[in-house]
Amino acid sequence: MRLRSRVNWPSPSDSGPMQRCPTCDTEFDESLPACPECGGNDEEVFHCPRCAEDYRGGRACPACGALREPAPCALHPERTATGRCVVCGTVLCDDCAGDGARAFLCSEHRRVRVTEGWAEVYTTTSEFEAQLLRDNLRAEGIDAQIFSQRDSIFSVDLGELSIVRLLVPVWTYLDAREVIREHMDTGGEVAFACPACGEAFEPGAAECQACGGVLT
Repeated sequence: MRLRSRVNWPSPSDSGPMQRCPTCDTEFDESLPACPECGGNDEEVFHCPRCAEDYRGGRACPACGALREPAPCALHPERTATGRCVVCGTVLCDDCAGDGARAFLCSEHRRVRVTEGWAEVYTTTSEFEAQLLRDNLRAEGIDAQIFSQRDSIFSVDLGELSIVRLLVPVWTYLDAREVIREHMDTGGEVAFACPACGEAFEPGAAECQACGGVLT
């Protein structure tokens, strides 16, 4: 499990008697049943020397895939692996890992764009489409964020500048792709429109607000 960024909790002067969490060393109010930072999780915290990520549990860093202990490569058992694909978990030796990018990726997922533990799961030129997909992913319990370099003063397609990117935690990439595929039509386009009138609808809606049609 990847650790979240530290929250600024109230200072001792703003609260009652304080106690210190033995797991993450956070000070918190004595009246609270568990540490608000880590939930009292007593799993050991590991610091990844490859990407500087702090995380709990698992054999490898969830952000870059670096293994805590060497293991045999999945494709070349006679070779030592130092990481695993952050998308599918395949254990990789240096040759299988490829170009030495920040995150370990197998040959099948090498084209997935990964940045600091986030994977680009979809791109579009429509902010609205990206928002609908983001909301659907979140409804399925998958965190999703939108990254856009679009400049609102331009009304024409500016190539890379107009691309809206949908990002998910890299370890949820495969699940996110499956959710997106469920919303694709036979032409491979993402469809969030009423089948009766073609009007766009919000995720989770059961009835079209435009025509009253049933949404499936």
